[in-house]
Amino acid sequence: MLATSTRLALPAPEQVLEPLCAHLVEHDAVITRDGGRTEIVLGGSRARLDLDGDRLEITVEGSELASLQEMKVVIAAHLAEFAPAGAIDGMRWTGDGTGPSLPPDFRLLTVTGTQDITPHMRRIHFRGDDIARFDSLEALHVRLFLPPPGLSEPEWPQIGEDGKIVQPPLERRPAIRKYTVREIDRAAGTLSIDFVVHEDAGPGSAFAARARAGDVIGIAGPGGRGLKQAERYLFLADETGIPALARMLANLPGGARGDAIIEVADAGEEQPLAGPDGFSIRWLHRGAAAPGSTPLLTDAFDAFDWPSEGPGLYLWAAMEHAAFRHIRAAARQKLRPGVDEHLIVSYWRAGLSEEQHAAEKKKLAKEG
Repeated sequence: MLATSTRLALPAPEQVLEPLCAHLVEHDAVITRDGGRTEIVLGGSRARLDLDGDRLEITVEGSELASLQEMKVVIAAHLAEFAPAGAIDGMRWTGDGTGPSLPPDFRLLTVTGTQDITPHMRRIHFRGDDIARFDSLEALHVRLFLPPPGLSEPEWPQIGEDGKIVQPPLERRPAIRKYTVREIDRAAGTLSIDFVVHEDAGPGSAFAARARAGDVIGIAGPGGRGLKQAERYLFLADETGIPALARMLANLPGGARGDAIIEVADAGEEQPLAGPDGFSIRWLHRGAAAPGSTPLLTDAFDAFDWPSEGPGLYLWAAMEHAAFRHIRAAARQKLRPGVDEHLIVSYWRAGLSEEQHAAEKKKLAKEG
């Protein structure tokens, strides 16, 4: 086993350990507390936190360097979140995996080609080493690190000596955007990601418009939630949700039944989607209306023939914030507790950048 450790003094340490443990339980950690010792098992690693008065000794063990580093980053990040400001300044780790290094879930991708799927959807093909971790249908989202245009030698985040992630200087810092892997071949080391290309381009759309073979970006993850096994499915999405919807649809078992309802600008934005024979795919056209400004998806959701009995349904929906709020509220009245499951997400909000949207969602989540 590999191991790394650190120690620090904390005022009122129980006030830090309680929320830290509660948060990690939400992320499937197994936690055991016995007196002054807390043990956390997550993935392929284990952390032991020993409390002696106001002193906290932390030891992390893992069979692989990647799992060791992942746990160290998790512990350091949540200590920084829940401890008083400045309380962990000067924390240093000793043992295996010390010194600056790339985050364990971080990989480099090189563009190998581009393909226009529709007038406003471009697929970028990449090659990378050790990308098997991104081949997941249960966690569909990845974070892309897009270097500033014209930067000849991109800089990437590093794990600092305190275990926290250190970002490059602002002028050299990649923009971080969430996307979905559309296709992946882990044996060949290749994957593809679809980008919506539009005039009011943010970092993701701008990168897709200028991408050329040989360009290098970073990728980290995966995260979020994705496909659940069910007897019946209902998928709803606008353009931003098509890559995730398409990947789930293509990986459903042949006997799966359900409906996919997708909003796009017009027939030119429709694309062939592979799926089971028992699936109905319906495209909604908003015409000249701005994305996110029509009730097409909410009207379709309200008019859907909801089963009052019979097999369980999995509802997956991804779109602009206003439609998300309507569907999330309406689903509470339509879905059967203990029978149906759902994942309803807001991928974007009109008038807000991704950073502003993410901050707003985090605030709403804390408020419940």
